[in-house]
Amino acid sequence: MKKNGRLIALLLAGGLAAATFSAAGPAQTPADRVGFQLLDRLVALLTRAATLGPGGENFSQEVVVLAKDLKSAQAAKLVDDIFAVRFGRLLSVVRQALLRDPEVLYWPMYRFTMAGFIEERTGRMPDWDNLLFVVNDHGGSGVGLAVISDAVMSEVVSLHLHLETLARRPEILRGYLERSRNALVALK
Repeated sequence: MKKNGRLIALLLAGGLAAATFSAAGPAQTPADRVGFQLLDRLVALLTRAATLGPGGENFSQEVVVLAKDLKSAQAAKLVDDIFAVRFGRLLSVVRQALLRDPEVLYWPMYRFTMAGFIEERTGRMPDWDNLLFVVNDHGGSGVGLAVISDAVMSEVVSLHLHLETLARRPEILRGYLERSRNALVALK
């Protein structure tokens, strides 16, 4: 029974390794750094929006252009699928923070998702009183960027690291699998 369990664990680990190697995709080369360019453009947009203050809805169209460029890059295999999903989610968060919603129509649909994103990226739940003040009294309009700025920049850094380590992911995974295999052998 113990041998069967170890064999199953080893087969699962091998399957996981094969799936991860194929899902990781190619690393971005210095000549083809589309993911890094998308991150740079987003940070530049956020800097302009934060500097100019309320009126962030003017930047909403720029977020849409970034989303279209992301889809084109993903279709052309210039960014990997993991980057595309996470960057797309980041664009959604930014757009929600930029949009004016004085009637607070959108808030009930995305409040928990936004709070979850902030918690996931910062390690702490947002202050609900502060969040409700921004939403109820300002309805977004760029003021929401202040609430999500730490979370957004954390995700930008995380995506940057994702792009930098993409080529090393198979090697990193191989190291984990080797150590777990050695631990299984030591149990014999």
